[in-house]
Amino acid sequence: MIFITTDILAQVGFEQYCYIKENEKMTLVPIFNFESSNQTYVEARYNYEELNAFSFYLGRTFTGKNKLTYSVTPILGGVVGKFRGGSAGVNVVAEYGKIFFSTQSQYTVSFHEASDDFLFAWSDLVYQPWKWFYVGLSTQQTLLTHDKSFVGESGIALGFVKGKWTFPLYCFSPLGDGKYLVLGINYNAGSLKRNK
Repeated sequence: MIFITTDILAQVGFEQYCYIKENEKMTLVPIFNFESSNQTYVEARYNYEELNAFSFYLGRTFTGKNKLTYSVTPILGGVVGKFRGGSAGVNVVAEYGKIFFSTQSQYTVSFHEASDDFLFAWSDLVYQPWKWFYVGLSTQQTLLTHDKSFVGESGIALGFVKGKWTFPLYCFSPLGDGKYLVLGINYNAGSLKRNK
């Protein structure tokens, strides 16, 4: 439960992703975020950096609005559970007319094995022709910094929007043998203020 004082406005959001891969167990990845009126940002994730790992991030959001609307949120945090380490990253969102770009990038280090350190980025570029629907491209890129091995996956993204709810669907490596789906249910409560 979130308690908000009478004078504090906040942005609250929740994202739930479901990874569906052939011959693998379905994986749920919940993400919770909160941004205070002074643009302090908090994010919590589970199963994101590694299965059975919980991560917590703190940062600050910087925004701009003109023809191009954007937000940049540098974050710093830690990971516990199956993977234990520290992580620094940045979340970037930009919107120009009906074109929307977002990227979430991070560098994560293991406290136990340097060979487990990695650089990761998930980026989307989509076009929203109607208020209720968008379509575009998505990419996930992982670089294991110890041996410089790289994994890049590209795919298509589409989503349906209903009020504060968004229902994204991703298909990564759609033409390859390793194709898989990511289904999402996202909720953005927007600005919240407790009544006096």
